[in-house]
Amino acid sequence: MLRIQQNTRTAGENTQQKQYVPLKSVNVEATVRSFAADVTITQVFRNDETVPIEAVYCFPMEEQAAVYEFRALIDNREINAILKEKKEAREEYYHALQQGHGAYLLEQDENSPDNFTINVGALLPATDCKIIISYVSELDLVENGTKIRVVIPTSIAPRYSSSKSGITSPACTNAKVDKVGIARISSLSHPIQIDFSPADAYVIEFSQRDTHLDRDIILDIELAKGRPSTILAIEQEAVMVSFSPTEQDCRLALNKTDINNEFMFIVDCSGSMDGESKIECARQTLELFLKSLPVGCQFNIIRFGSEYKTLFNDTTAVFNEENAQKAQQLTKNMKADLGGTELMKPFQWLEEHSPVQGYARQIFLLTDGEISNVNEVLHLCRSMSTSTRIFSFGLGSSPSRSLVKGLARTTNGRFVFIPPNTISVDAFVTEQLRKALQPCITNIQVKWNLATAVTSVPINIPPVYINDRIIVYALINDVSITFDHETNVELYADQTCLGRVQVDRILSVSNGRNISRLAAKALILELQHSKIPSWVGQNIAGSKQTRFQEQNQQQQIIEIDNEKEKTKKHIIELSLKHNILSPHTAFVGIEKCVNSTNVDMVLREIPIQMSADNQQLMPPQPQIICSSAQIKAARYMIPPEMMCQPRRRPTVIENAKSMARSYEEFNIRSRYLTPAIAFPRQI
Repeated sequence: MLRIQQNTRTAGENTQQKQYVPLKSVNVEATVRSFAADVTITQVFRNDETVPIEAVYCFPMEEQAAVYEFRALIDNREINAILKEKKEAREEYYHALQQGHGAYLLEQDENSPDNFTINVGALLPATDCKIIISYVSELDLVENGTKIRVVIPTSIAPRYSSSKSGITSPACTNAKVDKVGIARISSLSHPIQIDFSPADAYVIEFSQRDTHLDRDIILDIELAKGRPSTILAIEQEAVMVSFSPTEQDCRLALNKTDINNEFMFIVDCSGSMDGESKIECARQTLELFLKSLPVGCQFNIIRFGSEYKTLFNDTTAVFNEENAQKAQQLTKNMKADLGGTELMKPFQWLEEHSPVQGYARQIFLLTDGEISNVNEVLHLCRSMSTSTRIFSFGLGSSPSRSLVKGLARTTNGRFVFIPPNTISVDAFVTEQLRKALQPCITNIQVKWNLATAVTSVPINIPPVYINDRIIVYALINDVSITFDHETNVELYADQTCLGRVQVDRILSVSNGRNISRLAAKALILELQHSKIPSWVGQNIAGSKQTRFQEQNQQQQIIEIDNEKEKTKKHIIELSLKHNILSPHTAFVGIEKCVNSTNVDMVLREIPIQMSADNQQLMPPQPQIICSSAQIKAARYMIPPEMMCQPRRRPTVIENAKSMARSYEEFNIRSRYLTPAIAFPRQI
C-alpha cells in the first residue's frame, strides 16, 4: 500500500494527515528482438478516500524510449490519450477538471529527460484506475559486443535526502525474446524462470510471485557466435541497419596515427555511494585502472560530492612509481564522505585546464548520481568534446541513465553500467580502457540504395568501436515504393566500405511502426542535444562601436533564442507526426462526465518507488514517505538537513544472502541453458 503524506498547520504546530492510494499491481510485458524492446507497463491504483483526488506520480524510463501509447481504464471505461503540444495538452487537462470531467496527462521532464510524470485527475472514491503505457527502445550491446542488455527502469534515485523513506510495489513481469541468434539468457537483478516450449521465442517470468520492484529489471541476452555483423529490418515507413564492425573492419578504416593520452578519473564520493558496495566497487575499479595505465602517461584523480578534491594540484602528473603510490594510497582510503552530488564543479575545473598540447583527454567517470542539472552538465561537456572523451560508469541499482549515457554520447565516449554487488569489475574496466586507448571509426556515411529519397537518422553518425554497434535509420518519404533484389544499404568510413547488406528475398513489409518510431526518437534526441552553430548570433549587422555593445549582445541573444525555437518546433513536428512523446509534447485524455463537479477534489502526490540502495539511507521512520514533488524540489534546492547521512554497512548475513542469490541465479542459468557447467560450491 502506498501512503501519502500531507502536512497541515493547526495551532502553530505541524501535524500529519495520512492518506492511502494502494498500488494494487504492476505488470511489465516486453517483446525483445535483436535491436529493440517493445514494452508495456500497467499500473493499477485505487482511491480509498471519501473524496475525489488528483493523483500525481513520477516514474523512470530510458531517455531514448519512444512512448507511443497512453491509456487509462476506469471501471471498464477506456480513455485513449491523444498526443498534443505540451501547452495545449496542459490547458485541455486543466479546463477538463474545471468543468467536472476526468482528465489524464503524461509528460516527459524537460530537465531530467529520463523522468516522466503522470497526472490522474478526479479519481473518484472507491475507484480503480489502470494506467497503461507502451514504448519501444533501442537495446545496448555490452561486454565487448557479446550480449544485449535489456533494462527496464523501475525506481528513481532520490536527490540526497535523509528524512524520507520509500515504498514497495508488488509486481510481475513477462518477456518474450526471439530465439534467433540467442545463446542464453540471465538476469542480474531478479531470479527468473524461462519457458522454452514456444517455437519462436523464450518466455521469461519472475520466479517469485509479487516481486518488489526496488531495483531496475535487467536481462542479459548472450548472442550466438557467428552472427552477421550487419542486420537489415524494413517497415513501410522506415528502414533500419545495425552494424557491428569486426577487428578487420576497424583495421581497414582506422587512422594509424599515434596520439598521446592523459587520463582523468572522476570518482563520486557522495554519501549515496556508501551502499550496495558502490564505493568499494569504485575503489576496485580505480585500483585496476592504476595497474593498467601505460607508464609515462599523464593522469589525475578528482573526487567529488558537495565539493571536489584533486590528487595533484597541477592539472596532471606523470604516471611514475612515486605518483602511482600516491594514487594507490588515496584509492585505498577513499570513502563516501563528501556529502551531496555536485558534478558541475569538477567539469568546470577541467574546462578551465585544457589538455596539454598534443594530448587527448580521456575521462573516466564513476558515479551512482542523480543530479538536477543534467542538461547544463551535458552542454558543458559537449563544448569540450573536440579534445575530450568521457567513459562513464553507472554504479548501483538506479543511476541516472540519461546522465551516464548522455555524457558518453556527447563526447564520443562509451558507457557501462555495473550492477549491484558485482564480484569482479575486470571485464568492465578492460572494455572501457581498451576503447579509450583505441581510436574509433569516425566519418561514417550511409548510402541508401532504396530508389527513393529518404531522411537518414542520425544526421551525424557517432563513432563506433570494434564489436560495438551503431544503428542507423532511413525515414522513407514515399511509402508506395516496393523493395526488390536491387535494394541495398552500404556503410563507408571515408572511402573504405565497412559493410553492405542486400535484400536477398522479396520481403513482406511489416505494417508495424516501431522502426519509424525509433528513427523519429533518435532524430529528436539528436536535435535535443545538438549544439547551436557557432555562427548564430555572430554576424550582427549594426554599429561596431563599444557604446552599442549592449544592443549587439541583446540581438545575439534574440538570434540564439530564435534558433532554439526553430529546433523546438522541429521536435514538436516529428513528435506529432510519429505519435511519440517528447519534452515539448504530452499525452492528454479526457473522460466526459455529466452533472459532475470537482470542487471537492484534493491533490495527492503518489510516493515514488525508491531503489533498494537508497532505502538504506533512510532512518527507521515508516510514517514518513518521499513524494514525487519532494524529489523534484530536491533537484533545485538541497537544504543542509536533507544531506545524506552515512549508511550502515551490510552485515555478514546480508552479504551471504546476496551471494547466495547470485549463486542461485547462476544455478538457474546453468540448469536451463548450460547443463555441462558444474554448479558452484555452496556457501
